[in-house]
Amino acid sequence: MENTFIARQPIYDNDDQLIGYELLYRASAINVASFDDGKIASSQVILNSFLEIGFDSLVGSSSAFINITEDFILDESLIPMYEKHTVLEILEEIQPSKEVIAGVRRLKKLGYKIALDDFMYSPEYDELLELADYVKLDIIELGENRVIRELKKLRKLKNFNGKIIAEKVETPEMYDFCKQQNFDFYQGFYFCIPQVISHKNIPANKLVVLNLIKELNNPDFEFAEIEKAVAHDATLTYKLLRYVNSAAFGHRQEISTIKEALALVGGDTIRKWAMLILMMQLNEGKPEALLISALVRARMCESLEEDKAGEMFTIGLMSLLDALMDIPLVDLLDDLALSSPVKIALLDYKGKKGKILHNVIRYEQGGWDELIVDIDNVQPYFDAYIEAVEWADSTTAMLKLEN
Repeated sequence: MENTFIARQPIYDNDDQLIGYELLYRASAINVASFDDGKIASSQVILNSFLEIGFDSLVGSSSAFINITEDFILDESLIPMYEKHTVLEILEEIQPSKEVIAGVRRLKKLGYKIALDDFMYSPEYDELLELADYVKLDIIELGENRVIRELKKLRKLKNFNGKIIAEKVETPEMYDFCKQQNFDFYQGFYFCIPQVISHKNIPANKLVVLNLIKELNNPDFEFAEIEKAVAHDATLTYKLLRYVNSAAFGHRQEISTIKEALALVGGDTIRKWAMLILMMQLNEGKPEALLISALVRARMCESLEEDKAGEMFTIGLMSLLDALMDIPLVDLLDDLALSSPVKIALLDYKGKKGKILHNVIRYEQGGWDELIVDIDNVQPYFDAYIEAVEWADSTTAMLKLEN
């Protein structure tokens, strides 16, 4: 049976708020082309994925940005569901023929939004620009000078009133450049890459959180010391008690102390959830989707190596600690009480744990051709990803403080 792959990449506004996800699809890990020769069968992969996986599980209440082929535009039978939450991305190789423009008009009338992907202006696209809700500029492909020229052209057009998305924003320098150019939205791996800084002092409040993470990861940690460490942070205490009193546990008597919570769920579970909540505190001032990505990685790592679930959860969660702290991971790990295999997995992707982390990250980013796994053994990654996405979204919502 042929494998189907799916991942998502967040898109943010200028306030670092999530506005949607681009959904990435492949029919196999080897064939890295977005679609198979532009045939209708490729579009069917999209429809099957919606039906198999579920729209809510992938994007929740956000918008889904999906690449489509010309066949999808022209064939009325290839209409997906959820038109109010779907943005159809017209690929750059699609020519703006009369048939294509008529097809796009039809899709707009049905309620879909339209994006022009990897866009470079020429007058022949004027009619499509009039219909477009978004235009995406590839920052790497265009380069800074061409980006500036393209923006000037788009902003002078009277027939274009859509939003402009900077895609493939890979570095802090690219992000700063795009912010200066007043893009509306941003997409790329920058949001998971920390700035490279020779030395940066950790703010006092983050230092407290980092010390708590350090204590919780000490293999010689005593049960009573976990209680003490958790109780040291009022926010952490509140959220943990809120968690153990949730319907998930189904107990009748309210739990009101950390000691009772520890007795109910056990030290290992409390350690895991304490770390998760501490990471939420580190995420303040960062895009929420960055933390969600860390949780997806943690859950996937945990699911893929159940014998070492606790360690694997930590590895997945810690893999984005540098992005949350804006400090190189190698410097942060020097201060954390993690075992050598865990540190090696995080820094060099070595050993069995490192291999799993490498595969989880590549899967999440859509680099399916780079998975270190036999093609017949990729299904667990697909299953783990879909479950992890749903778990991460619901967990983040549950652990937020009520306003």
